[in-house]
Amino acid sequence: NDVNVGLVGEHALGAGRGAKNVVGIFVGTGIGGALVLYGQIYEGRRGGAGGSGHTVPEGNGPGCGWRHRGCAEALASRTAMERDVRAAVQSGRKSNVLKIMKKKNKERMTSSIIAAALKKKDPVMQDVMKRAQYYLGILAANAVNLLDPECVVFGGGIAERLKDDFVGPIREIAYQYLLRQADSKRVKIVPGHLADNAGALGAIVLARQRLGV
Repeated sequence: NDVNVGLVGEHALGAGRGAKNVVGIFVGTGIGGALVLYGQIYEGRRGGAGGSGHTVPEGNGPGCGWRHRGCAEALASRTAMERDVRAAVQSGRKSNVLKIMKKKNKERMTSSIIAAALKKKDPVMQDVMKRAQYYLGILAANAVNLLDPECVVFGGGIAERLKDDFVGPIREIAYQYLLRQADSKRVKIVPGHLADNAGALGAIVLARQRLGV
């Protein structure tokens, strides 16, 4: 599981270093999740623990590729953002996102295209991003309220490229919904540090743990 090894890497060597309990939320084409509990990756009975992308912030929301309605993946993944940008353009709103995609010869809205559109202050991209960040904030708050970790790490291409410009608004939304308001800001909600190396490094760490070396 690439998200599991990615979080192992961030826990051992990156943004979650020093924490016993860490939640990982990786935003890309979909949304993947992983859990480190008491210093160890927690896989669950069938290996599916941490699947936060298919928790449901909005029961009557749009569907995802797995035909689940209103799940975080359907609301805040890069795929969902592209769907919402295209819908806005089709409704008549002005946006440069599709022009940027054509210029870069991209059929899909990649993280680099999102970053370019935000740099140009594209109003549609700004609105779509704000909506996605809201739902990711709700997702992070739910994870903290359920598991009480010291740290939530956001990974994936968007977090890697935009860093705290992406995660900062998510963090502020999450803090509003935390059960323990008195010390809410003691929970770190941060972008990952290891980028594309997180998975490879995490796989090495996990292999060493299991081989006892």
